[in-house]
Amino acid sequence: MSYPAVRQQSGLRSRRGAGLAGVIIFHAVLIYALVTGLAQGVVKVIQQKVEVSVISEPPPPPPPPPPKIEKVVQQPTAPKPQAYVPPVVNPPPMVQSQNAIQSVTADPTPQPAPTPAPAVEAPKGPVSARANCSHLESPEYPSKAQEDEIQGVVNVVFSVGASGKYSGDASFNFSG
Repeated sequence: MSYPAVRQQSGLRSRRGAGLAGVIIFHAVLIYALVTGLAQGVVKVIQQKVEVSVISEPPPPPPPPPPKIEKVVQQPTAPKPQAYVPPVVNPPPMVQSQNAIQSVTADPTPQPAPTPAPAVEAPKGPVSARANCSHLESPEYPSKAQEDEIQGVVNVVFSVGASGKYSGDASFNFSG
């Protein structure tokens, strides 16, 4: 062991010893003070009567007076007018005059109807789509999906309006 190492150890021991001696002296003085009655002033302060006064909460303020309700005086309304009913007028009796037609002659024979124009063929209705797409070439199935054996069918149903545009109603069915 070298000299500086011994010196550090001895310094460490003296520090510990000084700290221990200080704690022992402090406790000895404290015990002496309590035994001889030096702390009686503290005990008297602690034993003094404590006056407690209960402070009650102030009563809540009275509620505000209810608002005054003014009665609305209804003004007399005019009676509803009666619906106008026109008086019933009896028509004068019909009198036959001498100028009246006495006999009726038959209508002249009708002319035959003209021949109708040749019928024009109506345009064809909307084209119906096939129910499945098996006639279309299918794209190559991803290799990862084949390895994981992922498969299924998707059915899409949608409406096309008269203008040939998508009308907004669609339904999707997934299986697999």
